[in-house]
Amino acid sequence: MTSQIPLWLIPIFPLLGAVALGVIALTRTSFARTNQKLPPYEGYIGALAVLFPLLSFGTVCAFAVGMPSDGVYRETIGSWISVGAFSVSFGFLFDSLTKIMLLFVTGISTLIVLYSLGYMKGDIGYARFLSYLNLFLFCMIVLVLSDSLPLTFFGWEGVGLCSYLLIGFWNKDRLNCKAADKAFLVNRVGDVGFLLGMFAITAVGGTALLNYENLNEYLKGGFGFMQDPLSALFLSSAALFLFFACTGKSAQIPLLTWLPDAMAGPTPVSALIHAATMVTAGVYLMARLSTLFIVSPEVLVIVLLIALGTALWAAIAGLVQHDIKKVLAYSTVSQLGFMFMAVGVGAFDVAIFHVFTHAFTKAALFLGAGSVIHALGGNQDIRKMGGLAFKLPSTFLVMFIAYASLIGLPGLACFWSKDLILERVYGSFGNFGQFFYAVALLTALLTAVYMTRLMVLVFFGKFRGEHHTAEHIHESPAVMQIPMWILATGAVFAGYAWASLIPGLNAFQATLSPIFGFAESINPLLSEHHHLSALAACIAGCSVAVIGLVFAAVYFTKKIPRYSGTNELLGFAKIWTFAFDALHYAVAVIPTKIASFILVQINKFLNLSVNIFAAIPPICADGLRAMQVSKLRVQLTLSILCSVIVIYWLVFLIG
Repeated sequence: MTSQIPLWLIPIFPLLGAVALGVIALTRTSFARTNQKLPPYEGYIGALAVLFPLLSFGTVCAFAVGMPSDGVYRETIGSWISVGAFSVSFGFLFDSLTKIMLLFVTGISTLIVLYSLGYMKGDIGYARFLSYLNLFLFCMIVLVLSDSLPLTFFGWEGVGLCSYLLIGFWNKDRLNCKAADKAFLVNRVGDVGFLLGMFAITAVGGTALLNYENLNEYLKGGFGFMQDPLSALFLSSAALFLFFACTGKSAQIPLLTWLPDAMAGPTPVSALIHAATMVTAGVYLMARLSTLFIVSPEVLVIVLLIALGTALWAAIAGLVQHDIKKVLAYSTVSQLGFMFMAVGVGAFDVAIFHVFTHAFTKAALFLGAGSVIHALGGNQDIRKMGGLAFKLPSTFLVMFIAYASLIGLPGLACFWSKDLILERVYGSFGNFGQFFYAVALLTALLTAVYMTRLMVLVFFGKFRGEHHTAEHIHESPAVMQIPMWILATGAVFAGYAWASLIPGLNAFQATLSPIFGFAESINPLLSEHHHLSALAACIAGCSVAVIGLVFAAVYFTKKIPRYSGTNELLGFAKIWTFAFDALHYAVAVIPTKIASFILVQINKFLNLSVNIFAAIPPICADGLRAMQVSKLRVQLTLSILCSVIVIYWLVFLIG
């Protein structure tokens, strides 16, 4: 049955939703400009907004259930780019990696859109916001479903555009606009790496290698390219450039500063970007190109080092934030670091598994945070919260489940994926693996500390906000609660798709084996002499989670930060949080401003010179024209005068 369903149906549904909702948004805007009463269509708009992502999710489920014997659907729609020798087709590829990604991308996105119906109710841009969400989903589906790098780049740029529109959605606040600009520009810097990576691959084998299957076949075909040092150099360069692109999209050092600022958008945007879509695109791309990266082990060393640094830096930054969404934002950056750790040691299936479990967990946390903000009338400062566990019991339970999963308490989703990452890191790079493992374990400890701090300050103790706010605290409506509880359920059970301690529960690994089997079979990074058992990894992971939990619970119950009337960070918190912003300003912004100033001055000098030389002929012409008068006596006088001057000049020269 699924063989009769075209793959392009999966992305076309949210695209239709974006167009339909966009037309409605424009219509409502025209009504508002003419001071006419808006039609009461909010319920119909919401139903339409949820319908199209749900149809896309249903189509993905149909393909997932009816997978062919070889486990791959291929669909070439037509020629996309054909210029001389440069030829790229427009096609889709649906295999086991695509299946897993699209199942939770479309499923979680549908839940977030449903949640948005309650969160954004009454907003003047209601239809426009939902249109952007549908367009975002369309671009993410294209990114995942594409069969070649150029089409992936189309989706890659599309989610960048939609993130700009969504982060700056409340554009009457200048800070929101600046955050959107920052996200857009930082990602454009990374996208240069994507283009250079494609050029490097094309230099090796032409445009045919831009297709994922062709590239994998070339790399698997006896490694003939290794006999050619130039081809090997180009492929390693391509891997490095593409990883640089991933540091932008997935917020790794050095291009990570945009993601915390993305909290300027409405909370559903934060959940959508941070949980299952845009920020995981970098991990997905590296997993899709696993063979390319595994034959470039020197690049994977760089990936691992940057991932460790990113995870540790973001975990420390999360400890000192006051904004509930900023804490979760730095948590996302840190967890992305864990995903790239797995990529850095060649454990691509483990990286995707953590993407999967983290998607449910972080989406539940963000939607729970949105419920808290909704209940407090927009307050996001955790110093002005407290005691909400009994006032918002449903929200508290959802966030507690997701919190327990994120810090790695036994049996919950992220417990399984995090410990698999720690196990793989320990068994890589020989003796260095133990050092890398210690850094990763320290990061896991800090995760438990900053997340426990968040839970204690938000839900326990006495309420520290305004008294008039306390009287109006209420639980969010059912349309927001239902998605939260579905995601919380995923935060509990998603990890059992690959429970390493339970024999037979490895369906996730088995599903991805055809995709990553070759890359992991030739992985040169894993050491046979340094191996950590699954049980030992779980015990160590649980131990640091419990230690961090107990320490933070005791410490932050007694030491509650005071609200000073401002959200500004002070001292170490400010220095640490904005370290990379300052670095970017010093390394990139200031030199660019200096170069711009110099170029502007050179341009002014050149313009002045051109204007001077251009002015000489008109001045001379005006002077000669002034001498051409109509009176004979004046002409004779001027002629005699000129003759005398010429004779005097000649006598002076000749002597």
